[in-house]
Amino acid sequence: MMPTPWEQLVAHALIGTDRQAPQLPTGEGQLEVLLSQVPPEPEPMLLQSAGILASYQQAGQCAFSQVGPLPNPCPEETLSRCSDRTHQHLQTILNGEYKDVLYELLDLMGQAHQYVPAETLPALLDQGRGHTQVRPRIQNVMGERGRWLAQQHSAWAYAAGQPLPYTQAGEIDQEAVENLWKTSDYALRIDLLKTFRSLNPQAAREMLSTTWKQEKAKDRATFLAILTTHLSVEDEPFLEIALHDRAQEVRTCAGGLLAHLPDSQYCQRMTAQVQTYIQFEDNTLSITLPKDDGSWKTERSYSQSSQLGRRGSLLMRIVAGVPLNFWSGDIDALIQTAQTHQQGAALLQGWTIAAQRQANPSWIQRMMGYWLSNPTEKQTYDPIDFLIKRLPAEQVEPLFLKYLAESSSPAEKATKYIRLAKWGPLFSPNFSQVWWETLEPDLNLLLANTSNSFQARSPFATLLSLFETVSFNLHPIIADDVIAYLNHLNSDSFSTYQQNSLMLWQNTLEFRKSIWAEF
Repeated sequence: MMPTPWEQLVAHALIGTDRQAPQLPTGEGQLEVLLSQVPPEPEPMLLQSAGILASYQQAGQCAFSQVGPLPNPCPEETLSRCSDRTHQHLQTILNGEYKDVLYELLDLMGQAHQYVPAETLPALLDQGRGHTQVRPRIQNVMGERGRWLAQQHSAWAYAAGQPLPYTQAGEIDQEAVENLWKTSDYALRIDLLKTFRSLNPQAAREMLSTTWKQEKAKDRATFLAILTTHLSVEDEPFLEIALHDRAQEVRTCAGGLLAHLPDSQYCQRMTAQVQTYIQFEDNTLSITLPKDDGSWKTERSYSQSSQLGRRGSLLMRIVAGVPLNFWSGDIDALIQTAQTHQQGAALLQGWTIAAQRQANPSWIQRMMGYWLSNPTEKQTYDPIDFLIKRLPAEQVEPLFLKYLAESSSPAEKATKYIRLAKWGPLFSPNFSQVWWETLEPDLNLLLANTSNSFQARSPFATLLSLFETVSFNLHPIIADDVIAYLNHLNSDSFSTYQQNSLMLWQNTLEFRKSIWAEF
């Protein structure tokens, strides 16, 4: 097949006009007339010909023709249209500015039961093509028009969902569901299993079991995690099978799910084992690390921690599978005793995982208090981030205020404020105000101690990190106060880069304030 004039021109452009003189493209009719007016010099010929051909191609595109029946009309919207101002904010973000604020805006729209206007839906749906984390937020605000569009374009199929087929009697057509499960692509199978599990947990689990051996290891772990919805002792036999899986990520997921069931055989085995290795007597703790001699093969649903070592990691996973009501006595006293033991880290990390799994408020608060006062950089995960979503903000905020009250120097307090502000979306407006009012008096002291603003760990660098965190994470109710403080800073101490950074964060805070004003 002969290359088109455009393809010929691109080939010459890739070679370069200094290496080979481009040839004038040929055409017919009006196109030939326009091309004949192009100057003969190589660079003008290349550029002007490219402009003519690009315009010609766009003008000559045929209209889309529908093969087969037309799609059903889009249903009426059930949500409220977002305000014009919110729509402008969303377009600003989708055009490339303040991209880190997208999740926050979509969350606010979802909470307000608002949908995105039709003209912006294609750009928003494109956001979800390569960013899976934003997909649920898009689905919350795309409305009926968005779902209708997603059904017409394969690249947006993630947003269309997988509706369950029903019989004429209004019941779920289980045979049709199982057929879809075997024939659909990966993304639609996830949606199908989630929906089916929420409506018929037992049938969904049985459907998964029919293809279990044929699934890829990564897919098995993803599908197994969906069983968290309506998890019950009826799932135990299937989870015990998964606990023997050849893939560690599947075993880890199965062990975690079984640990959510205090009456499961898995929890009973862990409880029996933990008594072999851990004894509390009169505030005295004795710990013996288990031997990893192969006898734990069927229970090895754990990954090794570099901090704990292989045997310590195994002990941590045993503790994580024990129901928390097994540990009698005062929780604070247990934590304090474990803290003083050489092998106590395995116990503390195991309790942290157990508290999160079992959603035990007393244990979560105590373990959060411990990790706030004893941060470690060697953790493979952040214990606070692991626990915090299990508590409402009104229980989290007092812990954070107590943590800040333990600070000594302004630099230490600022570092703690940076650490806490990363969980800002959970905070109330009142807490954000207290956060700023408590910190502001120490900022001047922090700046006064600045000797070299270019040192990576200088108080000045800490200050810059602090304002970056504030601009993105804390409630914009403090925007005016923070901006007023920034405007009164002596900019002579700042480099050009630092001044630009502060201006960016100030603009971000103002933009977020404008967003929140619409809700």
